[in-house]
Amino acid sequence: MSTRNYLIILCIVMGVLSVAGQAEATETYAIIKSKSLRQIDEVITGFQNSFPEANPAILDLEGNADSRKVKQFIELHQPDVIICLGLLAAKTTIRVEQERPIIFSMVINYKRYPELRQENVTGISMEIPPMSLFTQFRLISPQIHSIGVPYHPEVSSEIVEEAQAHASQMGIQLIKIAINDPNTLTAKLKKQQKRIDGLWMLADTKLYNRNTTAIQDLIRFSQQTQKPILAFSEAFLKPGAFFSISIDYHSLGSQLALVAKRIGQDHVQPAQISIAPPIGTYTVINRNVAQQLYENQLDESIFDDVDKIFPEDLSDHK
Repeated sequence: MSTRNYLIILCIVMGVLSVAGQAEATETYAIIKSKSLRQIDEVITGFQNSFPEANPAILDLEGNADSRKVKQFIELHQPDVIICLGLLAAKTTIRVEQERPIIFSMVINYKRYPELRQENVTGISMEIPPMSLFTQFRLISPQIHSIGVPYHPEVSSEIVEEAQAHASQMGIQLIKIAINDPNTLTAKLKKQQKRIDGLWMLADTKLYNRNTTAIQDLIRFSQQTQKPILAFSEAFLKPGAFFSISIDYHSLGSQLALVAKRIGQDHVQPAQISIAPPIGTYTVINRNVAQQLYENQLDESIFDDVDKIFPEDLSDHK
């Protein structure tokens, strides 16, 4: 074999080995989720679709704060970046890992949890920016100038305070209705009835849960007083909410992928990445409630400004 041919073959072999070495050195990713939920699975799908080469190892904690399980999972996979979906996953992981970069999401009102401020932690919040919420609400209901927001002070004070400042900038008066006892919701709403044009239903777990009638009371008040409800989830349109603005979970997964790439590939430290709000939203309007609220004054064009109309028109599927 000539020297020239030998050098050519050697260069090819070294090139192949170099590529193989790079493949082995590629950063690794892991996802730890609190439990299996449709929304969390949508986030994971969005992440994988946007970042297929990440091929993350996935751990489902199944609702258990199992620190030992998390520690073993991390030791086994040695991830360069860990994505935690849900508060339980985030708190459990942070408890056992103070060095590796952690990105959290699917945590409501993250500001309540000081452990999420560690140097190795960043994330995507669950709170859609208030200006985005109120802009879309007014687009659908231009007559909205004041919004009542029932909330439990222990859960949602930070969210409401921030939202009030943004609402003021938009010329909207946000009426805070602090409720420590969910049984007093109706009485407190009635006291503010003349001051509010609409209602904002927060994801407040102390106010709205299976042990209270607050959801039913809020919707009943809305129906009796013709005050439209802006809800945080499409699920509340069926019982009678007017409009919902929720996170687009697939887009949230894509957003997490971008942050993961910045940390894993660009080697940006989590402390240098600000916790950001979710970018994508999904809007749904309740056609029946809209017709009840506005009757002959209903502007049908509002149905063109949303992602989905509830209930769906069965004639569209014929």
